[in-house]
Amino acid sequence: MYNSNKRGGAALVAVLIMMILVAVGVAVMIITGKGNIDEADNVPAFTPTSESAADSKPDESSAPDDSSTESQPDSSKPDDSSIPENAVVLTEAETFKEIDYKAANMTGKYAILVSADDMKILAGINHEKKIYPASMTKVMTIIVAAENIKDPDSKYKFTKQMLDDLNNQGASMAGFAANEEVAFIDLLYGAILQSGADATTGLANLVAGSETDFVALMNKKAEEMGLETTHFTNCSGLHDKEHYSSCKDMATILCYALKNETCKKVLTTHKYTTAKTPQHPDGVKLSSTVLDSFSGYYVDLGLDGKKDGEILGGKSGFTDEAGNALETVYEYNGKTYISVVTKCTSKNAAVIDNMAVYERNLSK
Repeated sequence: MYNSNKRGGAALVAVLIMMILVAVGVAVMIITGKGNIDEADNVPAFTPTSESAADSKPDESSAPDDSSTESQPDSSKPDDSSIPENAVVLTEAETFKEIDYKAANMTGKYAILVSADDMKILAGINHEKKIYPASMTKVMTIIVAAENIKDPDSKYKFTKQMLDDLNNQGASMAGFAANEEVAFIDLLYGAILQSGADATTGLANLVAGSETDFVALMNKKAEEMGLETTHFTNCSGLHDKEHYSSCKDMATILCYALKNETCKKVLTTHKYTTAKTPQHPDGVKLSSTVLDSFSGYYVDLGLDGKKDGEILGGKSGFTDEAGNALETVYEYNGKTYISVVTKCTSKNAAVIDNMAVYERNLSK
C-alpha cells in the first residue's frame, strides 16, 4: 500500500507541474503573438467544396470555362515568356478582314484564311471559337507519327478485334484486313487519303504502343505548338465532347505539317497504292477524298469564269456534331494559302464554302 501511494503521489505532483508549465507557455504565446494559426497571412487557404474535391485531382482534360477570367490570357499585357519555345504562332495581318459569310452564301459560320508562307491570318470569322475537328484531327496524327516513329520501315499487324471495334463505332476505314501487316508509310497515306481510322489506330499502336499513349503525345505536341483551343481524346476524330479545337488551331497544325517533307507529300497526293500483301495482292488503292471532292470545281479569284491557282490537297471531316469540315492547301502565283471551314451543311457545301473563302478574300 505504501509503495503504491508513493507512486500515485508522485504522479499527481508531475501532473500539477505540467499544468503550470502549459499555463506559462500559453501566456508567453499570447504575449508574443505566436498563438495565431494563420502565420502566413499571404498564403490563400485551400477550401474544398466537398470531401471528394479535397482528395481528387483537377480534370486537366476538361474544356476551358469561358466564364473564368483566370483561364483567359490578358491580351493587353502579352508575356513572351509564356509562349512555348517550339510554338507555331499565327498572327493577324494588317489587312485582316472579317469573312462575310452571308454575302458569300456560306453555310459554315466558322472559317479562316491563312498565308502559310508568313503565318499571317488574312481573314476569319469565329476562327478562335471552339469547334469539333472530326477527321481533320488526322493531320496532327500523322505529324506525331512522323516525328516519333523509331523505325520508318516497321509494319503494323491488324487484329480482327480492333477493326471490328472501329466498324462498330461507324469510323471511316482505309480498308486494311485482319492479320494484314501494313508498312508505316502506307498507314500515313491510309490515314489522310481515305481518312482511315484503321490506319490512324495502327499508327498509334505502332508508334506508342497504345492509342492512349499516342494521344498523350498529340496533346503534348499541341502544347509545344502553343495551341490555345485544342485537346484530343483520340487519334481519328471520333466525336467526344473533350475532343475539340478551333479553325485557327487547325490551320496552325496544317501549316506545321507542310513544313514536314513526309507529311506534306502525303497531304498533297491524289492517288496512292499500298504495298502488296497476302490479304491484298494488288495493294489497297487509295484516293484523296479532298481532291476527289473538288472534281469539276476550281478557284476563280477574278470571278471571271477562269481557273486561278490549284488546290493541292488537305483534309476533310464529318460527324453529326461537327458538321462537314474541310481544310485545303491552295497555291496561287507561287504562294501557299490555307482555308479552313467547319459546320457546313453538306460535303458539297464545304467545298463551295472553302472556295468562297479564297475567292472573296484573295486578289487576283
